[in-house]
Amino acid sequence: MKKLFALLFALMLAFSSFALVSCEQVESGEKTPLSFYAPDGAPALSIAKFINDKEDFDTGVEINYNVVSSSVIGPTMAKGDADLMVIPVNAASKLYKANASDPYVMTAVVTHGNLYIASTEENLTLEGLKGKVIGVIGQGLVPDLTLRAVLKDNDLLDDVVEGDTATDGKITIRYFAQAPDMLPLLKQGKLTVGLLPEPALTNLTTKVAPDKTWNILDLQELYDAETKAYPQAVLMVKKSVYNKFKTQIVALGDYFASNLTWIKENTEQAVTAVNSVLPDGVTPSLNANAINAQVIDNCKIYYQSSSDAKQQVIEYLNKIIAVSSDAAKAVSDDFFA
Repeated sequence: MKKLFALLFALMLAFSSFALVSCEQVESGEKTPLSFYAPDGAPALSIAKFINDKEDFDTGVEINYNVVSSSVIGPTMAKGDADLMVIPVNAASKLYKANASDPYVMTAVVTHGNLYIASTEENLTLEGLKGKVIGVIGQGLVPDLTLRAVLKDNDLLDDVVEGDTATDGKITIRYFAQAPDMLPLLKQGKLTVGLLPEPALTNLTTKVAPDKTWNILDLQELYDAETKAYPQAVLMVKKSVYNKFKTQIVALGDYFASNLTWIKENTEQAVTAVNSVLPDGVTPSLNANAINAQVIDNCKIYYQSSSDAKQQVIEYLNKIIAVSSDAAKAVSDDFFA
């Protein structure tokens, strides 16, 4: 009888140990790392402190940060590879349902435009662009679309042509693959007007051609004179992740505010953090020598919740769709967290 009790007790211990191990495995499974992606440039700066601090936003879950080239961020969303991601709002509008089993929701706008028209011409105005060539990066992308939306609002879109040579009475757009390709021509005076993002603008005015007098138009102010902003890049979160960590995600505003203060005070460390999570072989777009607090201000990096930004997002998408029907998609309430 004693042997029987001993055997039963041993079996009970074995089952208890198995159950404990199983529970630990389940708990471990629940703590599978999350992935956070952002495109290189100003959007990546919006999460620089998080990368540096290996921030988990009080979720208790490890977050793997990834900064990729802008050409890769759309496919990343389409495949559902990111749990959280910063992405241009027009791309988000087209891709948020691509991963049908677990779509994304927009939780905030985190960058609000960093585009500026720079010229050596005096008395620079939109109307004054007629008869000139303006260099523009990103054909069919946010810089091009936003400029065209602004021109449309000012009844100038019908005056736009493409080419390398100025035409009387027309605004001639010359496209460039990237801002650095435009800078030498602006320095040499072979191009007198350029639409530049930060930090390329500051690079032009302080390093490439500081001897010239540059007149600047803030494209964000031209888009909306009151807010001096437009919804550029948004924070998208997989719906399953949002539902699981809703409390933490809703509280992200404070984290983004802290990030903004930190990157202004630690620009070199911020750039190092961003560049540290770029894939091998990708040339960084950010250079610490070209970034300071003023550049950060010009990047208009700040957090605006989904509910506060909803109407502005809808209006912006409608404006760029009016310019190019395939530039974005109109979104319904399910786009917003």
